[in-house]
Amino acid sequence: MTAVKKKRKTMSIRQQEAMTAYIFVAPFVLGYLVFTFIPMLFSIFISFIDFNRLGHLEHVLGGMVEFVGFKNFIRIFTDEIALEAFLKSFLYILYFVPGRMVFGLLLAVFFNNEFYLRKLSRTLVLVPYVTNIVAVTIIFAIILDKNGIVNSILKVLGVNDPPMWLFNASTVLPVTAFIGVWQSLALVVIVYLAALQGVPTELYEACLLDGASSVQKFFHVTLPLISPTTFFLIVNNVILAFSNFALIKNLTGGGPGTASRVAVINIYEEAFAFNHYSYAAAQSIVMFIIILIFSAIQWKGQKKWVHY
Repeated sequence: MTAVKKKRKTMSIRQQEAMTAYIFVAPFVLGYLVFTFIPMLFSIFISFIDFNRLGHLEHVLGGMVEFVGFKNFIRIFTDEIALEAFLKSFLYILYFVPGRMVFGLLLAVFFNNEFYLRKLSRTLVLVPYVTNIVAVTIIFAIILDKNGIVNSILKVLGVNDPPMWLFNASTVLPVTAFIGVWQSLALVVIVYLAALQGVPTELYEACLLDGASSVQKFFHVTLPLISPTTFFLIVNNVILAFSNFALIKNLTGGGPGTASRVAVINIYEEAFAFNHYSYAAAQSIVMFIIILIFSAIQWKGQKKWVHY
């Protein structure tokens, strides 16, 4: 009898723990359903209908919809602006991802050593990451203005006609990517720093006994052991580069012309400037598929260079 009561008491405690867990998880699950999952399903739905004009929402909700199949998706491949926007996204990735990875790793290696004011230096790296993105874009717009600090310094150094960094089609995308790298570098540094501190010191001592140089230790010990972290950051950076809306929108608005009009900016303009909701939804799904393919390729390829 006592054993039965004890079992019932134990089950009651487990049920209470389970209920507590559900209570803590419920806000996240509810938020995900309301703000992510349901809108995603609705985007998929409207991408297959004709919802490209303002005022058709009541028809959609009332079931009076015209299914157009893959018409919105086919339109993407005949739209030069949309194709150019996706191309600009790929170019932005080529600037953003390597820059973020290389500078983040170099700073992490630097911060992993003992030096004067190391804690203060680590804190300063976090400042851009926690700074409001609008404030960041305003500051860089002033710095990179035609008569800004950068061009003033170049004129002093003898450059008579310095470039208009944010108003030149050939410089706007790499400059924007550089600003994005600077603003978001802290996350990469922190993750890499944690990975570096997890590398066993015994391996470095063994390399030292074998007469290996610092460069050899870095390429033959450090890089292989932090390769899982590198893989995670590459996937994360590609996704971030595709969806880096706030920086580009506030800094250039997609200009000059369409020089920095990446896919996410084009999707926003199609939806909220031209009310082409179905077309914008189709573009967002195409972008999702591209990211999915990128992630799948990286996941397949990581087996050859990631060491767990």
